[in-house]
Amino acid sequence: MKKILLLVALFACAPALAQTPGWYIGGGVGSAKADFASGDFSGFATGTRTADDDDVSSRIFGGYRLSPNLAVEGGLAFLGSYKQRYNDGGNLAVYDYNASALTVALAGSLPVAGGFSLIGRVGVAFTASELRLRRDDGNANAPFCPDSWWYSDCSSQSTNLYWGLGAQFDVSPRWGIRVDYDNYGEVGDEFETGRADIETWSVNFIWRF
Repeated sequence: MKKILLLVALFACAPALAQTPGWYIGGGVGSAKADFASGDFSGFATGTRTADDDDVSSRIFGGYRLSPNLAVEGGLAFLGSYKQRYNDGGNLAVYDYNASALTVALAGSLPVAGGFSLIGRVGVAFTASELRLRRDDGNANAPFCPDSWWYSDCSSQSTNLYWGLGAQFDVSPRWGIRVDYDNYGEVGDEFETGRADIETWSVNFIWRF
């Protein structure tokens, strides 16, 4: 945590790019990786469990540059949908594990050369996860995950430390391309949805006003 805060502070004190304070927006797609706490999923169905641990991710974000090298940034990210399969030799139960996050962070920019800069972010992620039964041949532990019009028993929300690193190339003073790594911490709940540590890599376009 101290290293991350120091990184952002160094970015904020770096020599300024030729940018003025103002708004920007961006978005892109990439890949998400989930590291599941396997023991959390042992009671959802009978049989041998296998699980997806990667999927496509997407995000949109926007922010305001407080100075040429420091911004406040918020974003919304879809962190993937991962199948959890249980096979007892003849029956198959399949759950979908979906995750998303809303983020608020300070973002620092460190100019390098030739329009390139390094980006660091640290803040808070408000994450949501859901476990939904997609298929049941009779080996799922029913009743499980009952849904109504206003709630799902198999959903969870958490608040985590969020941080990310990136590299940006400014094609023009108005827009650029950014490659980002983002770490959303542990999403989910041990008893409702199961837990997973999720991180993403993405390619994003950014537009400045």
